Amino acid sequence: MAAVARVDSDVAARAFGAGRGIALGGGSPSGWAGAITGRAWGSLEAFERDVRAGALPPDLRVAMYDPERWKHTPVDEQRDPVSAIGRFVERCRDLGLVSMVTPYPRLVTVRGAMFVADEGEREEDAYVRSGITAAAAKADICETQAQRLQNDPDAYRGFVGATAEQARAANPDVVFLSGLSTSPGFVATPRMLLEAHDSVRDLVDGHYVSLSKGRHPDVMAAFLRAALDGD
Repeated sequence: MAAVARVDSDVAARAFGAGRGIALGGGSPSGWAGAITGRAWGSLEAFERDVRAGALPPDLRVAMYDPERWKHTPVDEQRDPVSAIGRFVERCRDLGLVSMVTPYPRLVTVRGAMFVADEGEREEDAYVRSGITAAAAKADICETQAQRLQNDPDAYRGFVGATAEQARAANPDVVFLSGLSTSPGFVATPRMLLEAHDSVRDLVDGHYVSLSKGRHPDVMAAFLRAALDGD
């Protein structure tokens, strides 16, 4: 948010201020003034450890669990994300926090996992078949990490639509987001992001936007301005 603001402070205020955005690094100054304070964990174990230690920020409103095939998520959570997601959501409810869950489709490639892609099967297809989204939708907010497909609006819409259907069947009240990134393995353009956004306007409640390690805030700023002006 701060990186986008350095490029275009007006669009950052419009996109993230007045409670429209969740700043996973917290609100101002690490995020953006007026944003909702959030924090992300790649591990249920780490979240529980911070809860026990009293290390949650006092103004925290949204806690996000991001299980992926990466070093931040323990192998047992990668192999059984559904159980870990359920425990995370219940813990957030006990703490009075808004829960957000954002599983990554590559979970279906983890050796020994409950849900594994068949040989030759695309990760996104296996992810839809796994039903992990239905578990994630038990949270207050869930996201489909579809950004890898954002350069193909039809494929992006197909994946987002399939997971949105699962999410809302599991929880009609869930706030459903899809991912958009400035560099999900390739460099995005504002037009690319806008076309992906337009392709799912009727399916999602918003987007999880990422600069991918801080890259290309000018691209994100230009996209956000076009999307906001289009509204």
